[in-house]
Amino acid sequence: MTRITLMGAAAFACLASAPALAQEGGFSLSPAPRWDSADGESSFKLRGRLFIDQADVDWTSPFSGDPTDSTEFRTARLGFEIEHGPVKFVAEYDFASGDAKPNDILAAITLPRGTVRIGHFKTMNSLEEETSSRYTTFMERGIATDLFGLDRRIGVAYNWSGNGFTASVGVFGGRMDDNFAFRESDGSSATAARVTWSNVQDGTRWHVGASWRGMDYDGGTRLRVYPQAHLANRFTAIDYRTGAALGAADSSDFLGLELAAIHGPFHVHGEFAQLTLDGPASDPSFNSGFAQAGWILTGETRPYKESGGVFNRLRPESGIFSGGHGAFEIAARYDITDLGDANLGEIRATTFGANWYLDDYLRVMANYVMAEMDAATFTETSDTVQFRIQADF
Repeated sequence: MTRITLMGAAAFACLASAPALAQEGGFSLSPAPRWDSADGESSFKLRGRLFIDQADVDWTSPFSGDPTDSTEFRTARLGFEIEHGPVKFVAEYDFASGDAKPNDILAAITLPRGTVRIGHFKTMNSLEEETSSRYTTFMERGIATDLFGLDRRIGVAYNWSGNGFTASVGVFGGRMDDNFAFRESDGSSATAARVTWSNVQDGTRWHVGASWRGMDYDGGTRLRVYPQAHLANRFTAIDYRTGAALGAADSSDFLGLELAAIHGPFHVHGEFAQLTLDGPASDPSFNSGFAQAGWILTGETRPYKESGGVFNRLRPESGIFSGGHGAFEIAARYDITDLGDANLGEIRATTFGANWYLDDYLRVMANYVMAEMDAATFTETSDTVQFRIQADF
């Protein structure tokens, strides 16, 4: 596994760091193989990412033993993009698990005002979730995004942006089935919407956002989450599936609030999320939130994409392939989730992170995570030191 991991990382590193090489016929590497028409109206390019993780997990629980794996391909995606005029088609699959799991499989049409997307993509919820995993500060997102089931679904959505504002709304069916089958894997459905505002005031970039998702389940749901370390075990799940002792969840409402600021090399980001279930006794409600701060030691500013209301790619001022040292970042996050309505107390997690951005498309990450589920009758804990080699194109 180690030898394969190193070979894979080296191959991706060579591809991701390759300079743009113009060739006859409109072909180039920038940083991946692509073709552009002479008039600029059409293009084709490959896209992909590889995340290789290694972790040392100290796990305690009355219900499960130590994790069995210490290394994994967290993500191994490959896909392509085709553009012609106002139409863009994207198809990308993740092969890390051995199956071909769909990610973005969509067509996007740019209109005079806004964009329409049709296919399989994320519901529009949470700055943390909407920001690509290539650009998040930590190896794992905040607890709410996983616990509350923010995910991709087959649907149609409209997005608009202008004057610092974004607004998006979508209607969705179920998740897409694996292995290149463009069909729903279940009968669930959802409606979602998100609005954001951003502006620069006195040298500080501000972001404020809110989102909502209404979900109708097919067979109920489970609330379960990793302790912000994917190579650890999951914390004890809350089972609201059909036939469960707690009762089956028929539907849910998700509400999320977002606040972020960027000033020079410093950035802060916090979110609050609430999920309310309909179906189980007393309609349980769960709250989750986090606050984080980061400092880019080499002076770069964390990029922000105003038209999407999301964070963007950090590009070091002097990458290692240009004779420089890359960019260095340190960060910390505190995450807390209230599971009192299920008699499971709280989940608390503290994460310290360091990132080395070798070049535009290469990053090395290190996280130390202390997490616990503190229930009334038991406690589960996870202390994890984890590392990631990340390359994309």
